[in-house]
Amino acid sequence: MSWKGQILSAILAAAGVIAVAWLGGTKALGAHHFWSVKVALIGAPIGAILALATARLPRLPAIAGFTVLTLAAFAAAKWGQTEFANSYAENQLAGKFWYFGWIAAALALTTTASKLMGMIGRTE
Repeated sequence: MSWKGQILSAILAAAGVIAVAWLGGTKALGAHHFWSVKVALIGAPIGAILALATARLPRLPAIAGFTVLTLAAFAAAKWGQTEFANSYAENQLAGKFWYFGWIAAALALTTTASKLMGMIGRTE
């Protein structure tokens, strides 16, 4: 894929993740309503840059790796949410896992989506 195509897929992936957050997708999955869009605004652009930085990696292993990272980040965010709520907002480490887990999930999801978009129309 050309650099223009890679840049376009990275931008579209970031815009998609931000749009889902803006429409309430992250909030519905467990992000706090105060920062449910903010985590996507932070993580998605970094994920787009990471997608461009890893453009030369073989596609299928990259997609598999970033999919695993997406699931791990989401699991960390859900663990943080549960522990933070169970501690009545006193476990600060769990709160950080909740917040930064969502940023990492947005980052990894953007990178995964960009890599998947790069496969569309490929005949190799």
